[in-house]
This record gives sequence, C-alpha cells and structure tokens, in this order.
Amino acid sequence: MGRTRTTARSGPDIYLGALRDHLSIESKAIETTLSELFVCEQYPGLCRRMEEDLAMSRSHAREITTLLSRHGHPAPVPHETVSSILSTVSGLLHGGEDHDVLKNVLAASGYRAHQIASLRSLILMARQLGFTQDAAVLDCLKDEETAATDALASLMPEITSQYLAASQKATS
Repeated sequence: MGRTRTTARSGPDIYLGALRDHLSIESKAIETTLSELFVCEQYPGLCRRMEEDLAMSRSHAREITTLLSRHGHPAPVPHETVSSILSTVSGLLHGGEDHDVLKNVLAASGYRAHQIASLRSLILMARQLGFTQDAAVLDCLKDEETAATDALASLMPEITSQYLAASQKATS
C-alpha cells in the first residue's frame, strides 16, 4: 500500500513554511555569531567580519519577517535577546578557547552555504508563485550572503597565520 497525503498544502503554504524555516536559519546564525564574538578578539579581521555578519543576519531576519507579514503571517516571537544573554554567559564560563577558531570558521562557511541554498530555493518558489517582489528581495539577500562568504574565505590565510602563531606561542 502506498502512502497517501491527507493534508495537501498549497504552493503559497509551502513557500511561507520555507520562509519561516529560513527565518529560523537566520536566527541560528545570529545566536551563533553572538556566542562566538568573544573568541575572535585575537583575530581583528575575523572580529570585524563577524560584526558585519551579525548586522547582516539581523537585517535579513527583519526582511524575512517583513515578507512573512506581507503575506499575512506574522513571524514567531523573536528570542534573540534571551539566547544572546545565555550565549554570552556560556562563552564567559567556557573562556573562549582559541583552539576552536579554525573549526568554527569552517563550520560558519558551511552554514553560510546552507543559507545561500535556502535563499536560492526561496527565490525559485517566489518566482514560480508570481511573488516577484519577494524574489527580488530574496535575490538581494542571497547576493549579500555570497559576498559575505567570499569575504570570509579571503580572511582564511590571515586567520590561519594568526592561529598558527598563537598555537606556537602556547606550546613554547
């Protein structure tokens, strides 16, 4: 016996669900950046990049919230303030070990690829559903994410050099 779907969803419902999912992705990016900012103090270029990424993620979350509202679906209640306080306290308790910097930058690069893929999917859905204004907004967000990815990648030689130098000092 094959499976039958009892709850068929319309294209717009699927799109709005994907928008909410992307808002969750942006919220997680904000939380992660807030929890990792203290680690990058020894890496000025990375710290600047993370601050810019934080501002961009907050802006993107506002844009997605606006798109949801435009379609009559309010965004979930933001929990950034509570989670940022918890992340900051957690970071202070764990001391921000330096050895995680490279691993965290690589994870951030992978997460950003996930964000870009999510935006590409949303753009395709918006275009197919005739939501041209949404598609234009989402395309701008995708371009900003792509530029941020390139900026982070360009910092890798600097971050790696600083990481190795700090590691060599620690073992001396």
